[in-house]
Amino acid sequence: MDWLADFPPGVLLLVVFLVVAVESLGVPLPGETVLIGATLLAASSGLNPVFVAAAAAGGAILGDSIGYWIGKRYGRRLLSVLNRRFPKHVGPKRLGAAVHLMRRWGPWAVFVGRFIAVLRIFSGPLAGMFRMTYPHFLVANAAGGIAWASLVVTVVTVLGSAATEFLHRFSWAALALAGAAAVVIAVVVVFRIRRRAAQPAADRAPVSMTEAELDELLSPSGSVPTAARADARMEVPTIRAASSAPVRTDLRAAIADVLTPLRWALRTTPATTAFVTVFVALGVVTGGLWRPIDQAAWYPAFAYGVPSLEAGRWWTVLTGMFITADPLAYLIAIVGAAVFGGWVEVRFGTLRASAIFVTGHLVGILGALGAALALARLDWPWAQSLVTTLDVGPSCGILACVATATAFMRSPYRLRWRLLLLSWVSIALLYVGKIDDLEHFIATVVFVIVARLLLGEHRSTPRPTMRDWRLFAVAGLLVIGAVQLLVTLVPLDGPLGSTTLTQGSILDVGVDTVAILVIANWLRRGHRWAWWAAMVLTVGNLLVTLALIALAWLAQVPLVASTIWISASVLWVGQAVVLVLSRHAFRVAANQTRRRLPGAIGPGARRARARAAQLLREHGGGPLAASALRPENRVFITADGAHAVAYQQHAGVALALGEPIGDPGGAAAAVSAFATAAEQEGLTPAVFATRDARIVPEGWRVSPLGRDLVLDLGRAGASEPADPDDAAGATGADSTTSILLPAHELRWELRSQIRALSSVWVSDRHVPELGLTVGSSDDAPDGDDQEPSAAVRVSVVTDAAGAVLAAVSWVPIPGVGGTLHGWALDAVRRALPKDDAGTTTGADAGAASEDRTGRAVERALTDACRRFASEGAAVVSFAASGLAQDGTEPDGVAVRTMAGIAHRVDPLVGFTEITDVAERLGATAVSLFLACREDADQPRVAYAAAAGFLTGIRLRDLPGLSGSLLGYESSRPG
Repeated sequence: MDWLADFPPGVLLLVVFLVVAVESLGVPLPGETVLIGATLLAASSGLNPVFVAAAAAGGAILGDSIGYWIGKRYGRRLLSVLNRRFPKHVGPKRLGAAVHLMRRWGPWAVFVGRFIAVLRIFSGPLAGMFRMTYPHFLVANAAGGIAWASLVVTVVTVLGSAATEFLHRFSWAALALAGAAAVVIAVVVVFRIRRRAAQPAADRAPVSMTEAELDELLSPSGSVPTAARADARMEVPTIRAASSAPVRTDLRAAIADVLTPLRWALRTTPATTAFVTVFVALGVVTGGLWRPIDQAAWYPAFAYGVPSLEAGRWWTVLTGMFITADPLAYLIAIVGAAVFGGWVEVRFGTLRASAIFVTGHLVGILGALGAALALARLDWPWAQSLVTTLDVGPSCGILACVATATAFMRSPYRLRWRLLLLSWVSIALLYVGKIDDLEHFIATVVFVIVARLLLGEHRSTPRPTMRDWRLFAVAGLLVIGAVQLLVTLVPLDGPLGSTTLTQGSILDVGVDTVAILVIANWLRRGHRWAWWAAMVLTVGNLLVTLALIALAWLAQVPLVASTIWISASVLWVGQAVVLVLSRHAFRVAANQTRRRLPGAIGPGARRARARAAQLLREHGGGPLAASALRPENRVFITADGAHAVAYQQHAGVALALGEPIGDPGGAAAAVSAFATAAEQEGLTPAVFATRDARIVPEGWRVSPLGRDLVLDLGRAGASEPADPDDAAGATGADSTTSILLPAHELRWELRSQIRALSSVWVSDRHVPELGLTVGSSDDAPDGDDQEPSAAVRVSVVTDAAGAVLAAVSWVPIPGVGGTLHGWALDAVRRALPKDDAGTTTGADAGAASEDRTGRAVERALTDACRRFASEGAAVVSFAASGLAQDGTEPDGVAVRTMAGIAHRVDPLVGFTEITDVAERLGATAVSLFLACREDADQPRVAYAAAAGFLTGIRLRDLPGLSGSLLGYESSRPG
């Protein structure tokens, strides 16, 4: 903690406050170590230790409170996902037990957890997740924070530097005791579970909680089920209880169950487990877990470096791998070796993983030693310091595992993580420049290259996309700004000299920071003027550095006062290279008030729609092609005019609908051109409800969206139900009448009734109003039109009194040469269920009337299919909109949102009935996909897709749609 000595008292208190606060948010920072170091500095500099304790207590209270609200805000979503995917382990009783325990013992856990290493990081988020009331949490949090800060400051003030080892030992001992207590409690709980499972019991099949049940359970005033409170005291259900095999109830079996994760680790990752065990054991023996050991007398015998090699201690290259010099490094190394080393071992096997780890360690150490010996011949103070320094730790082996792990990431995250890793080790070498930084740099660079060659990745890695180049440019500026601010607060001494600020450099850092903050967001959006501003800023900084070097050379004075510019100039050179290489990614006009593709409005839009209509007549299209020319849709025409892409634009997303119109052989090139044009205008491209996932650009995120049900009318009997009873019900056995007419030929009274059906459902049943697939009679023009999308037909089923029971709209599927290939179901409107008196029933009544409206929808569909077959149509598409789900788990935010919309509008549209009718008629399922560039685009694409379907949706409504699937599978009809 020597770097703390560079801060003035006010900044020192701010650093203590921020480090403790960020640690309390869940970030593993050395908050207690910083507090100890600040207290020692306060004692020697005259700063009142009470202020240090107050800063630490304030940071703990604020950080834990923010962590509490984060857990409360996002914890429910995590619990809903876990409950849906793992109902056996995160079921109602276990959640109820956890909530009961948190409400009863949570304040004590928050108070005690502040004194235990690692546990203090998670107390706030867990308390918020399990809905501890905030007043109780605040009292426990404030008491724990004040008591912890006061105790640490008091002990350090009284004992001085000897308190460091005492407090670190206390933290590790408390953590060990907590772990031992957890093991004992787990053994007791499993023992009781086994005894309970051996007794006769009712069926314990796991169930998934509904959304309302989880909301009630997690609400501050929600009631916890009695069974859950009992489980919290004594028992928790287990999967073994449902087994018919005899269950052992002895204590030995319970201990074996608790030790199952350890047995799994020994069996799956023996090398990683052995290394971590030896590493921790040596940390206890040497005391490295709670105090720095680099001053110990035995340290040179184990540490590697040029002095050790010159002394003939060659074994230190291996022995230094099993210890670290300070407690924080121990914590980082344990986590890194367990996570990344274990992952590589699972992926490659024990022998290969061990080879990667050891080779990475040796490459980094020996490479750094060779570089240090070579540079020592120069008259360079930094190089001279390298040959006198000793080092320990397994960090090079861990970084080799991290670099290897990036090879298995999918594009574009693979490239981004590699650049982040390389940037980290490069900046550390440039500004800190210790021997371990040189080791990390060499090991990381070598294994990034080796991983590419070993896996043959050099043959399949796609080029950076336009979005990647924009992110690289923005990230480079932000990194430079952050580094300059960091060295402003903490002067460093690297290979190029000290970064101590002068008056001129302070002004330079301030100007750079303001300029970066102004242009960063515009640069991310791809604006050309922002690129020019970034280039001017970059070149200006490089010119300042060159001018200082020239002046120093002419005046024959050293550059000691200007080394901060020299160090930063290396980063600016890299930024200049990125800006030059990415110049094609910044083409958004500076005077553009609204982002739009060419031909989106004005005369260009009319020409684009006319060209799209011509392409439809020439080449035909899929089920969504007929909707391409609706007024709410826009059309993008490729440069050669051979393809048209229908899309909608919402919230900065250009959402392509289905497949491009034109020659199918050029569909992939058309989508690529559409994506490029959208990115050049600062829009996020995505493809919605496409049948062919091969047309999207390489590296895009493709998720199954749903399915389309296609009926081949050319197959014998395709338009007739397989069940005779179904056929009888669909032909009017209940005194209903079915008609199929062009939308503009419907009588006024039928048109008004169809319009009223939607408004009644929206107002009385709170069903969202559909926009993208409304397709009702209001969308058809009053007369004939040459555009294929205008030929909407509506199938209407009425009762004996002429009241509309169901209405189904159909749009044509154009074929090649202007022919009609088939029809696509566009939208369904059905009447509300009514009782015998004709009044609208309640939500739980009117089963007979519900069945009647269902039969009316079925008749409308069946009669329309029969009519289309008689007219010579080839196919009928029942669910081209992408809302019909296939029962699989939704993948991604966007797909979950569409599934939530389908679930909410199912009472109005009747996807279940449509699916049943289509399957009885013999329709086959065709998968539909949603594609976007990466996972980071999914929330924005989800909102754009939802905005296309639901009129008047707001951004804050999106979590409700994607989160409403908690009880989706259990509550969906049929």
